[in-house]
Parts: sequence; structure tokens; C-alpha cells
Amino acid sequence: MDKFETEIYLRYKQIIESQTACSFTCHPGLVPGSPFLCKTELSSWRALPDRIQSDSCAVPRHVHMADLLDRYDVFCFDGYGTLYNRDRFVYPGAMDWFQLLRRAGKILRLVTNAASDVDGVLARAAEKRGFDFSTEETISSGSLLPKLVEQLRSGVATNAAAGIVNGCTGGTAAKPLELREVYYIGRESGRNVLKACGITAVAMDAEPAEPIVAISSAKDTPETYARAVKILQKPGAILLVLNSDAWAPKVPDENGVTAREPVSGALSERLRRDSMCEANGGEGCETYYLGKPFPQIWERVKASLPVGSRVLMIGDTLGTDVYGAKIAGFDSALVVGRNVPAEELEADEIALGIRPDYYLEP
Repeated sequence: MDKFETEIYLRYKQIIESQTACSFTCHPGLVPGSPFLCKTELSSWRALPDRIQSDSCAVPRHVHMADLLDRYDVFCFDGYGTLYNRDRFVYPGAMDWFQLLRRAGKILRLVTNAASDVDGVLARAAEKRGFDFSTEETISSGSLLPKLVEQLRSGVATNAAAGIVNGCTGGTAAKPLELREVYYIGRESGRNVLKACGITAVAMDAEPAEPIVAISSAKDTPETYARAVKILQKPGAILLVLNSDAWAPKVPDENGVTAREPVSGALSERLRRDSMCEANGGEGCETYYLGKPFPQIWERVKASLPVGSRVLMIGDTLGTDVYGAKIAGFDSALVVGRNVPAEELEADEIALGIRPDYYLEP
């Protein structure tokens, strides 16, 4: 794992644990030298189930989907890197998983950090790849933006209130914001997510009325990056991270080799760091993160499920899918070899202090 990537996901952990008054410790006799998430004390959000507290340090088992069928009622899937990738690429075994669960009548959810369009469009894109998720079964990071925008416009998005929900890393919103326009870096279709909130993306050579930048993917140029930094260095500036993924796997090459690349979360962290200047007292912009691993998306997931459901989250990333599942109180299965190369798995788990319940085989 890239050093910068490690720093980003450790920062996410720090934000969540500080905002939820979490204290994570691991019994030293279970995994010597590894600070894996085991026992948890949460005073301001909730306590994780005893099962999570007692089992999280166990060595994960390598399993197939059929091994898990009777253990869970709900199966949540990450999208890109787990089921599919760009250009309608579908990973080997992914369709078999999906069809097995559909035949078994399991409840399914697509829980994605994609903010490239609204949920209905994302669901149709998945369906074109063969995964017939409905709009109701699709929960994206972009779909969380309306609530955050409502809070910012009403002036109640404080650390004490919305900070836990939205991953706010700054202080209190000093006054209600108009939030009618932003400087936007991302895919063109991501403007639909902003439009749904009554927000316009200004021209790339312009600046919004309020110093607000929104990021949904790493589509920056040297010019757009420089302008975003200029905006974020202004007092009271806000950075909206619509997709918190730091790194993502590319489509495998003809030899089956998967390369990885920094994406929106990495771009956002560079912007956050470069926003620190004398004008804002060296503190930098106030930053709000949407999506995995932050709690709000898991609250949306749980609200859509029957009470008492046994839930498994399946993903390809330790810092978002696996850690987020722990925060939600869900079990997790990691697909190794996509966003976590097999040869880096142990080192990455130790570096982040994160480990899944299972390693899922194709």
C-alpha cells in the first residue's frame, strides 16, 4: 500500500474514532504485534455487538460464497473493484456470487462510494453489467449529499451534531450557507448529484460565490487543481469529498495483472493539505467526507433492512469496506488481489490495524 494511501485511511480512522469517542484495543495474546480492531467502547454513537468485539482479532478464514449462504440474511456489495470495473468489465466469479444469492432469496444492497451520478443511474449501470440492483437496493455516497447540504444551509452542521454523521473534520459552520454553487472536479455526470441538491458547478475558470469545492473523482488538471487550492485557502472554505476512496484498482490487463491508482480521496487529501495557509491560520479548509467508511452511509443501509438482519459487507478495500463494516457492526469479507494485492495483505492489515472476518474466493 502506498504510504500516502495508508496516511489517508489512518486519518479516516482517527476522524471516526475521535468523533464517536471510540477506543480500540486488541488483546495482545490474540494477534501479537497487530493492533486489530477487537474491543470497542463508544460513548457518543453506539456499542458494537459482542460478536464483533470478541471475534475481530481471529485469523480470517478463506471461504466461498456457498459457505456463507446460511450465515447471513443480507449481503452488501461494493461495486467497483468487487463486482465490476470500467467498460462493463465483470470480475471472474462475481456473477456466480450474485446469481447464487438471488436464487437463495437473500436481501442484497449495492453500497458504493461512486458519486458519478444519482442512485437510479448507478443501478442501471450495474444492471448493464448483469447485476440487476434496483434503485432501492442502491446506496451511494452521492445520495448522502442532500442531508449534508440541508445542514450546511441551516447552519447546524457542527462537530457535535453533523460531524459524527458526515465526517466533518473542522469546526462549527459559523453561519448558514447559501450553497448554490461550487467549484467541481469530477465526471460530467456527477453534476447530476449536485443538481439534485439545487447546486450548480461553476465554470472551470470561475470561482463560486462561497469558497466551496466538491470532489467526486480525480479528474483534475494542473489548472483546475491550482484554482481549487486558491479557493480552499480562503477563510471559511469548505471541501466536500463526495467519494472517499483513496485508491482504486484498474481493469486487469491481458495477463490478468491489476494496477492501482490514486482517486478522489487522494486528490481531496492533497487539496486539504495544500489549503493550509496563513489566511486560515494554517488550519486549512473544513472538510466533509461522504460514503464508506463514515457512519452515515451505514445508517442508511441499516434503515433499509429488516431489524435484526445478519449482514455481511463484501468489498475490496480495507480502509473503506472492511473498516466501515466494523463501524456498522456488520461482518466483512475481503476480496484479495483487487485493491489489496495478495503480497501486500499482511503488511496492509498491520499498517491499518484492520482485518476482515473472511477472505472471499471467486
